Amino acid sequence: MVRVFVSIPVPNISDLAPFLKDIGAVRGVRPVSAVQLHITLAFVGEVDEERIDDIAECVEAEVREKGSARITLKGAGAFPSEKRPRVIWAGVETGLPLEGIAAGIRRRFAAKGIPFDEKPFKAHITVGRVDRPTDVSGLIGVYRRTEFFSFICRSVMVVRSDLSPSGPTYTILRVCDL
Repeated sequence: MVRVFVSIPVPNISDLAPFLKDIGAVRGVRPVSAVQLHITLAFVGEVDEERIDDIAECVEAEVREKGSARITLKGAGAFPSEKRPRVIWAGVETGLPLEGIAAGIRRRFAAKGIPFDEKPFKAHITVGRVDRPTDVSGLIGVYRRTEFFSFICRSVMVVRSDLSPSGPTYTILRVCDL
């Protein structure tokens, strides 16, 4: 069994560095490693390794004719709330219909009997994880309207996630070009 998700890679994160540094300064909050920043389109979770090809086929079929698009990282927030967060995120604006792509991938997974997390899709990048209750509304207020940077999305990835006490390790299993 392998733990798998489908995501869009996020390049050139240097413009997020001040936000990540400020996140790290908040007690009880861990910034996400720069190499692990991504936009999750679908979380599959634990799946038999032989299903990887089926997963990749679903993703490829959905994104094949979409074309590349500009994605802008703008704004900040927290799930479920700024007063009692578990996750701190940077917002995503795009000309690419990410909600439609995520829904299409999930429909294809369902048709092939591939399990996936059915939580509603909200385009974001997780930039911090909260270990203990802490109010981050002051931090979020500083970055709420900040435009961090834009990039061209040219691919979607199928990624393996191996968990360890020091954090997850990601391995790219398949790259599907837009």
